[in-house]
Amino acid sequence: MRKIIISSILVFCTFFSYSQERKNQKIEPIGDLFEVTIYYDDGSLMQHGFLTKDNKLHASWESYYPNGNRKCIAFYDHGDKVGTWYYWFMDKKTKVVYNKNKIVKVEELGIE
Repeated sequence: MRKIIISSILVFCTFFSYSQERKNQKIEPIGDLFEVTIYYDDGSLMQHGFLTKDNKLHASWESYYPNGNRKCIAFYDHGDKVGTWYYWFMDKKTKVVYNKNKIVKVEELGIE
């Protein structure tokens, strides 16, 4: 009986935590991709981007701080980091160029 109660609690907790994670997400099919939007608990935008059907990041992804300021804009090609990424932190902007997950160039752009 004890095992049944513990198993029931674990199933309930797993279901509850899964539903909590999903409430802040919106996933919509767009052609061969899924458009994913993730929100902070207050409803502000946290991330937006695209996934392939096999759950690989693809095309553009944007991340935002809770105050709405942009944190990062990134690009993926079926899970590989590619192209020019931009990171914002405090008053600095950094440009990083990737080619198949390898950093090609990093440049500090200074005050934004």
